[in-house]
Amino acid sequence: MIKALAEVTGNGDGVVFVRCQQKTSCGSCASKSACGTGIVNNALPGKVLDIQVPSDKPLAVGSIIEIGLEEQTVLKSAAVVYVLPLIFAMVGAFFGQFLANLLAAGEGVIILTSLAFGGAGVLVARSVSRKMERDAGMTPTLLRVLGTSLTDIAVINAATEDSD
Repeated sequence: MIKALAEVTGNGDGVVFVRCQQKTSCGSCASKSACGTGIVNNALPGKVLDIQVPSDKPLAVGSIIEIGLEEQTVLKSAAVVYVLPLIFAMVGAFFGQFLANLLAAGEGVIILTSLAFGGAGVLVARSVSRKMERDAGMTPTLLRVLGTSLTDIAVINAATEDSD
């Protein structure tokens, strides 16, 4: 299970609205300071995700919670988003080859049919991914409530004089 910490931003009907920082794989390797991708990753701010998590009880706004997502969910989503359009494009290329041989045309027909089928694959992938989002097994789960945010607890001493 992939786990992440998130902050509660609101409550809804049977769901909790949370905000979490997107994790990247950059920063975990030894060459992160010399790698171009690592340098760009450190220079740009991280992406913040707003997610709805099913919850039986409302949680206080600002609470820190741990959410989890099954690896199987991530693999299914990646297969739909990346592999499905690629398969459509390859089928389009094979169909374009058949069509080019039939019409005695050039490679332009193959390229155009491959692009058309690839575009259709993107549309199908978008439709399938939206259906997957609504599936209860594809949503993150609330693992545990950790407590309130540190920013609510931390108080800065604003006294202008030293205490005795």
